[in-house]
Amino acid sequence: MFQYSAVVMRVVDGDTLRLNLDLGFKVHIEEIVRLARINAPETVEWSAKGLSDPARSYIEGATPPGAMVVANVTKPDKFGRWLADILYLPGSSVREDIVQNGRVLNDELVQKGFALPYGK
Repeated sequence: MFQYSAVVMRVVDGDTLRLNLDLGFKVHIEEIVRLARINAPETVEWSAKGLSDPARSYIEGATPPGAMVVANVTKPDKFGRWLADILYLPGSSVREDIVQNGRVLNDELVQKGFALPYGK
């Protein structure tokens, strides 16, 4: 497992993010990262504002574009996306704070009913 500081560039869907990963030594790379251990089916809901995907909306609220996160990256999936647990801490952009006190986005999505553990 590798741990990187990252900035959220875009939420792709309910279990996929585009991150700007800080590899160290002033080296950055943009990668599409799939949230490890979970599956968030694309669920579309109609509302007064139009169509929405609840999982994606939750992620955008928790880790909007520009938010600092810490990605614990493991391996690529069969589509080449890197699998990762995403740690975040609302209002913080300090890596040490996020690592020590952060929330695991993957687990929150399951707890709130937006995703299922992978394979279920």
